Amino acid sequence: MRILKYTKISKNKYKLELENKEKIILYEDIILQEELLLKKNIDNLEPILKKNEEYVLYDKTLSYMNKKMRCEKEIRDYLEKYTKNKLVIEEIIKKLKQNHFINEELYLKSFFHDKMNLTMDGPLKIKRDLERLDFSIFQIEDSLEEFKKEQKEDRIKKYIEKQIKRNNKSPYVFKQKMILNLSNLGYEKEDIMNVLDKIEINESSLKEKEQEKLTKKYGKKLQGTELENIVKQKLYEKGYWR
Repeated sequence: MRILKYTKISKNKYKLELENKEKIILYEDIILQEELLLKKNIDNLEPILKKNEEYVLYDKTLSYMNKKMRCEKEIRDYLEKYTKNKLVIEEIIKKLKQNHFINEELYLKSFFHDKMNLTMDGPLKIKRDLERLDFSIFQIEDSLEEFKKEQKEDRIKKYIEKQIKRNNKSPYVFKQKMILNLSNLGYEKEDIMNVLDKIEINESSLKEKEQEKLTKKYGKKLQGTELENIVKQKLYEKGYWR
């Protein structure tokens, strides 16, 4: 099939007009590989279009990676949304590695740096996240080596001190909540308890402050025994049992 016209539409793409009135867009590399400028003729369009599809997907993947550093697992998952052809996926992954766009070691450093500076995630949560991204146990353990005991306790302390400022629960309820929250964030209970045991919370002061707040809130509508009972009930719900 004869090529009637070439029109450059971007830095590395051309629109080709064929003698059957069909118009196709091909990457410059494909045109050069197939020697279409010399032959000005396409013998079999299907393999050319398949090869071109690979280039389209490669470009899409680069755009996806430009927004944020990606690991191999994320790229594979992304490509599988657009093609079920395993060979095409492998070719793109291979090309990305050859061009140094996939760098697992650099990704791990960046991932760990972001977790440490932008989140309060602990080592167990970071480990689970990396396992989901198909990193080996050796790679994960190497990344978590920086998580020293003092560093873990400093992060736990920072989290607890922030929560204390807005706390209106009894020390017991507050501590139970901290154990649950920090466990969900990926810290071990032993490390959490080590920090909590060093933190003193004045229960009587907290209770007095909360009692004043509740009395003021419910005192607008209730008085006497009714007010006393509702304040006691609300204090009990917040863990003030004495």
